[in-house]
Amino acid sequence: MAPTDVTATKQRILDAARDEFAVHGLAGARIDRIASNASASKERLYAYFGDKVALFHAILDADFDRFLDAVPFDAEDVPAYVVALFDDLVARPQTQRLLLWGQLEGRAPRLRELATSDPRWRIRIDAIGTAQQAGQIEPHWDPEEVLTVIFGLVSSWVTTPGSDGHTDVSPAVVDHRRSIVRESARRIFSPAPS
Repeated sequence: MAPTDVTATKQRILDAARDEFAVHGLAGARIDRIASNASASKERLYAYFGDKVALFHAILDADFDRFLDAVPFDAEDVPAYVVALFDDLVARPQTQRLLLWGQLEGRAPRLRELATSDPRWRIRIDAIGTAQQAGQIEPHWDPEEVLTVIFGLVSSWVTTPGSDGHTDVSPAVVDHRRSIVRESARRIFSPAPS
């Protein structure tokens, strides 16, 4: 098999696995379906990734990595960053579902380790601290708490019970939610008047 075939096969497996895990999570995902949807054998899948957990981790790692790179972080304009992150997750609902499945399936420590060991995360923490010292972000928040609240804002319609998670909603509804996210971030993180 030519190297391009190996790369193409691995990518098909990753794409099929992302779809499967986004819908069913780790426990509900089936290797048979992943292999079939990837037009690959189960043996190839196991040769590339080892087992279902390792494949799930490969998907989580790749999506988390893409997520960190998707939107440039700007601690001087948190509302704009929050809106850009919101738009990215609306455009890629699988990423949000995978991150949630990671939490539900007991992979939160892995996600936490990915975040805290990644220099891009540290850059965000440091930038928030600097912006707080410059009076651009409310200083009573711990920088990690700021990031936690940011991610809570952008994922609120996916994590709220009974919410639609941005599926089957009109662009006008998404625009309205975007304005809520922007205004919420502005109110939460702007320094209190002296």
